[in-house]
Amino acid sequence: MITYLDRDLPWRGFTIPESAPDVSLAALHTGPAGSFLVLVRFPPGWARPGRGHYACDEEFVVIQGEIEISRTVFRAGARGWFPAGRERSNCRSSGGALALAWFSGPAVWVTGG
Repeated sequence: MITYLDRDLPWRGFTIPESAPDVSLAALHTGPAGSFLVLVRFPPGWARPGRGHYACDEEFVVIQGEIEISRTVFRAGARGWFPAGRERSNCRSSGGALALAWFSGPAVWVTGG
């Protein structure tokens, strides 16, 4: 487990829309047009059971643990890419995960298809 991140970064609690429990975020960079780079710590048991999509592109790398998105399991070292509008459903992390995520703009969640 990467423990130095707890000491060196400004972690804050955050509720990902339509999910529980809260995740922890550490913002690393904010770019043009609202793009941003963030570390996300998903606690064990995190889930977003519904479906929807972001209005921007998202790319991520799982650093530790695993996260399931739309029946695809992303384990440590895996990269995910979701273009704006691509539906996601049944997201979960039973054992917790740490991911580095980049969003191409504001992360506006759109519920449903």
